[in-house]
Amino acid sequence: MTTEPGSEPSRSRGLLWLVVLLALAAAGALWGASGLTWAEQLFRGSFGNEVLVELTGADLRPELVPMALASLAAVAAVLATGGLLRRVVGVLVLVAGAALVWRSVQAFTGGLAVRSAPTAPPGSAPVGEVATQPYGPLLVLAAAVLLVVAGALVLLRAGRMPAMGAKYSAPGTAKRKSHDPDRQMWQDLDAGRDPTDDQDR
Repeated sequence: MTTEPGSEPSRSRGLLWLVVLLALAAAGALWGASGLTWAEQLFRGSFGNEVLVELTGADLRPELVPMALASLAAVAAVLATGGLLRRVVGVLVLVAGAALVWRSVQAFTGGLAVRSAPTAPPGSAPVGEVATQPYGPLLVLAAAVLLVVAGALVLLRAGRMPAMGAKYSAPGTAKRKSHDPDRQMWQDLDAGRDPTDDQDR
């Protein structure tokens, strides 16, 4: 079975853009989850007044907005890097996704202990059990899964993804090779190619 000229670069670019879309979707989901109501807690003030306070994802999980911004930064890093450095980015994205999985699971297993809230009356204390909403934690879990998949793809297939600005030869034409093997290896890594792919078998 033969491979049509130009099909391999097309698949490589498609894989790269899939990773970009996954990271962008994760960033959007994290940003949205930070603004959703995650819990409601009754607070009682020193004069006996009671106020029902809605707590957002940003109140209970302050890392959501920074993680959304980090996901956007990961998009730029994946596009701009290649080779080993891109794999390092993949590991970081994978670890961040795994950490978010843990944080979202905590929300479903009683990890939303509310002791204070920005909109609670001064000197007030929580009363009774916290009433949780599942939508925010579910959105974070979805974002975490997207980041895990994106990080795994980058880690495993970084050598086959083109780097931003990498040049491709026209279909059917042979790539120019350097006579110096060491120099050719660095050229391949700089272009986001796996230097072992072009070795004769």
